[in-house]
Amino acid sequence: MKSTFALTVVAEAVLATLDETSVLLPSVVGLPPFCTFTSYPRGVGTVPKSCAPGQERIGVFCYDDCPDGMSRNHLDCHSNCPQREGQVFEDHGLFCRLSEYSRGAGYPWRANDGLSFNGAMERCEAKHGKDKCEKYGLMVYPKCADRYSAFGCCLCRPNPPDCEELGLGKNFDLSCAKKIVIGKPELGVCASDEELDTGLCYEKCKEGFYGVGPVCWTSIPSGWASCVTFAAKSSSDCAEWTDIPGGYPTCDQVTALMLRTLEN
Repeated sequence: MKSTFALTVVAEAVLATLDETSVLLPSVVGLPPFCTFTSYPRGVGTVPKSCAPGQERIGVFCYDDCPDGMSRNHLDCHSNCPQREGQVFEDHGLFCRLSEYSRGAGYPWRANDGLSFNGAMERCEAKHGKDKCEKYGLMVYPKCADRYSAFGCCLCRPNPPDCEELGLGKNFDLSCAKKIVIGKPELGVCASDEELDTGLCYEKCKEGFYGVGPVCWTSIPSGWASCVTFAAKSSSDCAEWTDIPGGYPTCDQVTALMLRTLEN
């Protein structure tokens, strides 16, 4: 009976102190042995609306921006086909391929050219420049551009590219495999007054509470133990719970009292 009366006095003193401006020091009365859990709703969670810097939203997820030299292809990033002077790459899906080109029908020998191809050569050079033409078979053709070689009579085929130097993948004849960065979906970021929980943004809980989904629950006071439905100063005290008139203070009230005591 005396024990119950003493606990009642302690609990009532703590609760009264939390409603006053003065601070109750533990050395005078002490903290109650138990505190009760409480909770409050914090609203329905919402899907994060923003992405972190350096990300873009695709659907409901955020993906890192593509690195320089790459472009978005659905959810992934693929290499851009390089375009350099004297090298024209065609985009073939997963590959970049250097293109051959035709050097035309050529310049044939004519009856009034005599017994040489000088006339055909002059006609070719008149259009393409001196020393820019060559004889192949019975025709004269413009020479292939730098980095290209004649392939048969009429095509100029590029030299195989240095795919690594171009920042691309493995070489296959005139093609380079594109590099691919697989997109990794990430959840967005919440507003500064919100926190992310199980993929949704919720209003942050007030001090002394922690969030689980749409509910904020009382945090256990520092150094105390959880007894499932209430908290005690130690786990061994859990079995000592005794109901008292008016009940014990809530755990957030005890935490607030502890903090106020430390400040003083």
